[in-house]
Amino acid sequence: MNAPNLNDIRSAFAAREAGDEKMNQVRDLLIGDFVRVSEARLAALEGRIRDLETGIGERLTLLQQRIETLGADHTADRQAAFDELGKHVRDLGERIRVLSR
Repeated sequence: MNAPNLNDIRSAFAAREAGDEKMNQVRDLLIGDFVRVSEARLAALEGRIRDLETGIGERLTLLQQRIETLGADHTADRQAAFDELGKHVRDLGERIRVLSR
């Protein structure tokens, strides 16, 4: 058999590593700027999304508080109207009693 010896394997591996390093340098020259710009844009977008999420959360909290306030106001108005109606019914009942005598 023609199996390569250990020294041949080591020298081929060293040559491949040197070729890989050169390929990485060429790759960095060709697309390195694009990758860096893309990463910067992505980081900016992620920051903007976080800001939007925070803003939306704050607005939802304010909206919930406003709804609760309106609900409490509505309940108070309804109770006042009911009390007023009750007062008028009592007055009407009293008038009917007075008239029926």
